[in-house]
Amino acid sequence: MKKFLNKNSLVVVLIGFSSLANAQTLQELINVALANNYQIRILKNEAQVAANNNTMGNAGQLPTVSLDGAYSTSFNNTRQEFADGSIREGNNAKNTNVNLSVLANWTIFNGFSVYARKNQLGYLEQLGELNSKFYIEQTVSDIVMAYHQLVYETQLLKHYQQTLNISRFRLNLEQKRKEIGSSTAMAFGQALVDYQTDSIMLLNQQNTIKNLEIELNRILSNDLEKELIISDEDFTLLPIPVKEELSKMVESSNNQLEQQHLQELIAETELRMAKANRYPKIDLFAGYQYSKTFSEVGFFSSNQNYGPTVGISVSFNLFNGGTVTREIKNTKIFTENSQLIKQDVTQNINADVLKLYNEHVSLSERIILAKSNVATMQKVYETASEQLKKGAINGYDFRLTQLTLLNSELTLMQLQLASKAIEISLNRLSGTVLSAYMD
Repeated sequence: MKKFLNKNSLVVVLIGFSSLANAQTLQELINVALANNYQIRILKNEAQVAANNNTMGNAGQLPTVSLDGAYSTSFNNTRQEFADGSIREGNNAKNTNVNLSVLANWTIFNGFSVYARKNQLGYLEQLGELNSKFYIEQTVSDIVMAYHQLVYETQLLKHYQQTLNISRFRLNLEQKRKEIGSSTAMAFGQALVDYQTDSIMLLNQQNTIKNLEIELNRILSNDLEKELIISDEDFTLLPIPVKEELSKMVESSNNQLEQQHLQELIAETELRMAKANRYPKIDLFAGYQYSKTFSEVGFFSSNQNYGPTVGISVSFNLFNGGTVTREIKNTKIFTENSQLIKQDVTQNINADVLKLYNEHVSLSERIILAKSNVATMQKVYETASEQLKKGAINGYDFRLTQLTLLNSELTLMQLQLASKAIEISLNRLSGTVLSAYMD
């Protein structure tokens, strides 16, 4: 029997070391998500497209150069009558035309629209980077929350397992008492029902953990059925800055506010480009042309022209049905709306921060009280357990003590999880979620 116990102990130790070796830290899961998450990769590609578009040529600040060439041959039946009465005819007369030209065109003025467009492309590039960063922050927040949710559910599973072990002990105790006639069938039946109820809770909790692992694997772009073993067994709550400092961090680093600021600047560039249509457009152009014609019937058997071309063109829209005026009015409205949206987003974010901060303060106080309750109930439970063994209390009273201890422990874990969720939200709103949870 002793050898059997030693072998089993060795197996338990080896399994424990194996699980510890395969356990993943929060940082490792974040790294996997940032490398594999499909949406992050899509947004990074979109940000790269915006960066590729931010060029002087795309803004219209550079000249365009084109090279054109054409070669054509035709066969015509021709009859020509001249003023002196002579006639020249030809059947299937061959005519050949060769044309080559290179032309450069440069818009040197169009109401400063090119500068507004270049600014807009720069803002769009920054917006693409912020969109990518926003989803990265969202993904990191989701992983941190899911990770600690898994910590919570794993702790809960252990508590349910401990409760089931206690219920099994009580069931065995009532069975032995029943056999010697010191217990009733009702007490044994109640112990059996409690044991089966705790078994149901344990099975339900195991399923909850499996579903949570599936969700976490989805975020990580892993195999959905991959088993996840986490290294943390308890909550680690990070400190939260004081309210005034938190408000300053939100104002300077919040991703949504930065995006709205860029949207406001983009709307202003749209207004500048609309106003540019009221100014003339001036183009400089220069080129070189070459053409040669061969003809079997006509005054000349060949005709050749070549040489440079230089010029300037000016176009000015005098009236187009009020389209320019209408576009300017509409872009002014869009600009005003972007300012109002920014103010609205700012107000909502500040309100969220204040509510979350107040809830964080309240949770901190409740966690202190909950820890005190757990410590007190553990002492009460130890006393009740000894009294149950001695027969000083019945199974019903012991069950009440057992459930009270379990509820106090659950309350503490729920408060800690809620505090962690608020911590994650505040870090995200203040723009510090990446620095807080990534090494």
